Amino acid sequence: MTQEIRYVWVGIVPRIFFLALFLIAAIRYAMRNREHQPLVFKAITYKRLIWSAIFFKIGFAGVLTLLQYVLWKGGGLGKLFLHEGLSSSLPIPLIHLFPWIFKSSLGYFIFYSLQRFWLNTFLSLFVAWLFYHFLILLKRYKERFFEEGEVELGYLMALIVGWPFFILFVPMGFLFVVFVSIFRLIFFKEAYTTLGWPFILGAFTAFLFGGMLMPLLRLSVFSI
Repeated sequence: MTQEIRYVWVGIVPRIFFLALFLIAAIRYAMRNREHQPLVFKAITYKRLIWSAIFFKIGFAGVLTLLQYVLWKGGGLGKLFLHEGLSSSLPIPLIHLFPWIFKSSLGYFIFYSLQRFWLNTFLSLFVAWLFYHFLILLKRYKERFFEEGEVELGYLMALIVGWPFFILFVPMGFLFVVFVSIFRLIFFKEAYTTLGWPFILGAFTAFLFGGMLMPLLRLSVFSI
């Protein structure tokens, strides 16, 4: 597998997976009030989609770590990196916290893998988890903002967009609250809207256009 093909594969596979999750969740939400729903949507709950997203993120990072090890072990300069530890003189706190790991013969490989494959995964899971608990608190004080399952839907959308597009998803989501509220007021004469559609529209915008919007809004510094 050439380096160019590997990078394309790394980019395409998660986008296809999370786009599929997004479409399933959006269709499920759109059909939530139908009296007769297909049995498949009764089985595919938001909770199961959330766990699918979490397991994929962790599993994909693990697969990339394994492939990187195989690639370096195959020969060339990469093979040298599998037998290099990191020097304690480097100004990296993580090395000093876990010297027995990063000064070992696999120290450089572990540090490289954490930085390249796992840091984004950890950040994505952490910010989505924080957002989920924020939504729980918000529902406790403003329950009219939520229909049943919309807290979990927001959590799922945060996992789907991941880091750093989460930075776009949150403001976009609340911006779409205004647009959806106006739309519902004009066409359905409803004064209030819940957060389901704004979450979906915010995630759609961040997921598909985040690569363009991040540098445009000078947020690329948050990319890893």
